[in-house]
Amino acid sequence: MIKLLLLPLLLIAFASDACAKEPPPAQLASRLTYEYLFLVEALMRHQRYDEAALELEGLLQRVAGNGYETALVHQSFGYVEIGREMYPSAIRHFRAAVDSAQLPAEVSHQLSYTLVQLLFQEDDAAAALQLLIRWMKFEAKPPPRVYLLKAQIHRALDQIEAAIDDLETAIRLSDDPAEPWFQLLVGFYLDAKKTKQAVALLSKMIVRFPATAAYWRQLAGLQMELGRERDALATLELAHSRGQLKQREILWLAQLYLHQKMPQLAVQLLATGVAEQDQKALELLAQAWVLAREPEKALPVFDALAKLDQSGRWELRGAEQLVELERWDEAAERLQRAVKQLKRPSYDNWVLLGAVYIRLNKFPEAQAAFTRAEPLAKGEPQRKQLVEWLGYLEHQLQR
Repeated sequence: MIKLLLLPLLLIAFASDACAKEPPPAQLASRLTYEYLFLVEALMRHQRYDEAALELEGLLQRVAGNGYETALVHQSFGYVEIGREMYPSAIRHFRAAVDSAQLPAEVSHQLSYTLVQLLFQEDDAAAALQLLIRWMKFEAKPPPRVYLLKAQIHRALDQIEAAIDDLETAIRLSDDPAEPWFQLLVGFYLDAKKTKQAVALLSKMIVRFPATAAYWRQLAGLQMELGRERDALATLELAHSRGQLKQREILWLAQLYLHQKMPQLAVQLLATGVAEQDQKALELLAQAWVLAREPEKALPVFDALAKLDQSGRWELRGAEQLVELERWDEAAERLQRAVKQLKRPSYDNWVLLGAVYIRLNKFPEAQAAFTRAEPLAKGEPQRKQLVEWLGYLEHQLQR
């Protein structure tokens, strides 16, 4: 629960209401009582709250029987207890002051709002909401901050729809709603699984608060969640143009370019030094060059990856580019390294190596590769393919 910083405002309220405000003619406090209250105020200004509490305890006994003076003392005691961070006690004193019906209506009204804040702070959201609803009946036009508080109380009670309504009202009524209000509303929308509303709000927030990179990232993520990949791409592109993306989001943008079949844009993004050349960036760059049908440019990237990861995976991918370029000798060397590094070379790996050896007229080596593929064949088509290859090689070896 969000805790409210009440004390500075309450101390001001104490000075204005408990001491400066003149009571109605029918409700006068003795000079001695006011002197004690001024003493308490002075002690509070110097943060001597324990001494102030002792003075008020004695004063409560002295004014017993005088309803108005007792209400004033309870009011003052409530502010002292806030200073001591003894909020349950502050609530009791403020309740006593309000329930006495001895204070001027304006003062009692203000105390009631303070009570709402304290009750909410002390996790009694139900009581806070009940009192706030009653308080708002006496307000012709409750200010936006009241709807904000009401929204937070509703959220604490898991009344998410009511919380959304009140927070939307707070933002609508405010001439200049604070940025955290929008953040809170996005959170409420997501809690209520209203992703479309969250996207709509974030689309406004990136215009209103363009320097906050988190909004761009969150908007793109939610657009992806809704299946709006092109919108997410546009959001990330705009964020990138503003220098808002970090490495993770730059790679995300590159992935979207690849998914949207825009490999050249991915290359521009990854090969210009914008992204750090870590393994993930290199993997995406290699994929981009392959999709752009640039095997020659993909090769050095696969070389770099093979140095970072000696699992054989990248040697194999590099070999595939060499096959594309019909550089058979290099392809054979690379495939040999790949099958040595791979934990479990596959049927396709051995068949590719055998096919490359055939291109090089190295028939014994090709026969050995196809023989290694034989126990890995799955299904009749693969077995039939091997029979044909091995038959061809048998014929070549007998020539």
